Amino acid sequence: MYLPFEELNEQDDTLDVCIIGSGAAGMSIAVTLARQGHQVLLCEGGDEVFSERSQDSYRGEVVGDTYIPLETSRLRYLGGSTNHWGGVSRSLDAYDFTGKTAAPETVWPIGQEALTPYLRAATELLNLDPIPADEPVVSSGFNRIHFSLGTPVRVQHKYAEMLEASPHLICCLTANLVALETENGRITSATFANYQGETHTVHARYFVLACGGIDNARLLLWCNQQTNGQLIPHAETLGRYWMEHPHATVGQALLFKPEALGLDKEYNVFLSPNEQSITAREILNCGLRLHRMSPEATQALIDELGLQAPSLGELISKWQTQGRILHGVMLRASWEQEPRFENRIELTEEPDALGIPRSRLVWQQSPLDRHTIRESLLLLGEYLLEEDVGRVQLADWLAALPVTLPTDGELAGRHHMGGTRMSHTPEDGIVNSDCRLFGQDNMYVAGSSVFPSSGHANPTLTLVQLALRLCDHLEQRLTSA
Repeated sequence: MYLPFEELNEQDDTLDVCIIGSGAAGMSIAVTLARQGHQVLLCEGGDEVFSERSQDSYRGEVVGDTYIPLETSRLRYLGGSTNHWGGVSRSLDAYDFTGKTAAPETVWPIGQEALTPYLRAATELLNLDPIPADEPVVSSGFNRIHFSLGTPVRVQHKYAEMLEASPHLICCLTANLVALETENGRITSATFANYQGETHTVHARYFVLACGGIDNARLLLWCNQQTNGQLIPHAETLGRYWMEHPHATVGQALLFKPEALGLDKEYNVFLSPNEQSITAREILNCGLRLHRMSPEATQALIDELGLQAPSLGELISKWQTQGRILHGVMLRASWEQEPRFENRIELTEEPDALGIPRSRLVWQQSPLDRHTIRESLLLLGEYLLEEDVGRVQLADWLAALPVTLPTDGELAGRHHMGGTRMSHTPEDGIVNSDCRLFGQDNMYVAGSSVFPSSGHANPTLTLVQLALRLCDHLEQRLTSA
């Protein structure tokens, strides 16, 4: 049921879990625990629909590489960024959880096997189609990979009836977290404010922060500052190791035998380097997207290649005379970014309307990030050349060394990861393998901000798997106490 903000502090005696944030992670935990019969309060800082007053809290600064304005990269109202999510998804690869040769800090304190039991429930929760298994492309160093491309879920609509009628799930809108109180390693209360300046304090057995890949860090930085470091005693990595998935058009290719990559007239193809290639070429993970060109664009590519390599042009002309069908493809990519201490969320001096300092994102791609995308394209080019099944033409910005990243176009996937990373020890991260804050017995963080590394896959499915795993952990604690 929905609860007016002015009645928020009347729930103190009955709450099992207070969840802060109603996006994919927060809503997944709320509906799952409520279905199990636990009393759940879901606090959303925004309204039921988009509003400028709520969205303005996301406005901030960017320092470093060109990036998307922070206030346009996500949504701040009921359902969070699932309200503009495209529905493209897959889980992280098994080797994304391990320390890669080129960047050992990519290791997670858990393996993929810890999340596999939650895959089916997560796909159902997100309305995802079943995702076929990856298939090796023989002799290429790549796997052909697959994404769910189903109708994107809007969690506020999917769970509208439950939000209205569940006796176990209470939803309060315009409830913005502004403070946390801690005593003896436990959160004793959370204070929320609305846009009229009213505040209310909430008590619960457990708290879960699920405000996204920037605000999880921002709110913890602010609350830790207010408690003089008692909330997170080891805060060296708080806000640090922030990551994105750089996106760009990286070139084009002409395929002489498109069936070698599984391309036909009906389907685009997705590829990623296999674990052996990642290790041998000392790169990170990368997703290449081969999008079919129109016949007109394909012919333009053929003409261009003919000018650059006349002997190849003569052979192609002969094939066309014989009626052979060639496919041109546009090459786009989303690649893994190295987790680096220097990339971070920090607080500015300017407060938002609620009095909380705004975010500053310090973000730059590293030489390893550039090496990863260039080597991935060279690997594809070498395969097509050696097998004589096609040719790759790198984008100008990628062909020359040193690589100069584009400053326009898509730039990134709006996939905010890191900042409250998961680790074995409080010296290396902010939450443990159960997503619990080090030093606080009853406070958890949900969402992609806990990712120690990112792989190349869209993070939504993996973060919901993590959220459902956290539900099992909380269920055990709630029922054993």
